[in-house]
Amino acid sequence: MKKQYFLLTLAWLLFAVSGCKDDYRSVVLFEGAEPIYQVGTCDNLVSSLAFFLSETEGETVLGIDGGDGAYTLTNEHESVASVTFAGDSNGYRRISIQPLAAGETVVRVMDGSGSGAQLRITVKERREYKMSKQGFEYGISGDAPVELLGKVSEELSGRSWLEDSGYYVLIPDKGSSYYLDKGVLEIYPTGKEDAPLTGSYETVPMAGEDGDVHALWRFTYDGEQRIFTRSLAGSDGVATAICVLAENVTPFCSPGLLPEGVTVIYREHFLLKLE
Repeated sequence: MKKQYFLLTLAWLLFAVSGCKDDYRSVVLFEGAEPIYQVGTCDNLVSSLAFFLSETEGETVLGIDGGDGAYTLTNEHESVASVTFAGDSNGYRRISIQPLAAGETVVRVMDGSGSGAQLRITVKERREYKMSKQGFEYGISGDAPVELLGKVSEELSGRSWLEDSGYYVLIPDKGSSYYLDKGVLEIYPTGKEDAPLTGSYETVPMAGEDGDVHALWRFTYDGEQRIFTRSLAGSDGVATAICVLAENVTPFCSPGLLPEGVTVIYREHFLLKLE
């Protein structure tokens, strides 16, 4: 009989220990009022943050969940971002993050058991997008002989602002609602320059031959303007996209080079990436 009681007690203890382990949740950081864990929903758990000093105003506050509640934090590079505890809200402990200087730091929030969550913080001076040239091509309309493209390519070989290894950098205006709307254009003709040529870019409405108004891209540098149609291939939320700029270069061909009514389009292919 004593043996049976002993076995029952042992089973109860094992169950109790197992239940305690099940109740323990790993430390996480989250945005908003409370953490969202449900599978199939957009969770709000955070493991990394990026800041741009030209845009950042005020502090960012994250919540802490899980662990035993005895939280401590360490910050590898305090000169990059200030991270401090910010009291409780809605029943959760909070941390406040204030970017200070360009760089990277890793913040660890630990509980009393030594387990915890890691937050990687990246701070940059500004938001910028790099357009790396991947190639180019000419297209010709109508029944014009394709051989003409060789002559056009030779005649306009010095027109492009970029060589094959060159790239643009787009720096959106602070007040722009969309990063492609308007901003500073930096030009690196060979991709090896220490300092860029500086111009501007903006999206402008223009009436087409069909009478419809189209949104075109205008690049301006040193008093010269280029007008492009722009096409993007990519997904929302993805930092990299394929961009094609198409320019009607017919007006820049010498008289008599092209038959009447023929149009030549110059297309440059780019990889567009948030840096």
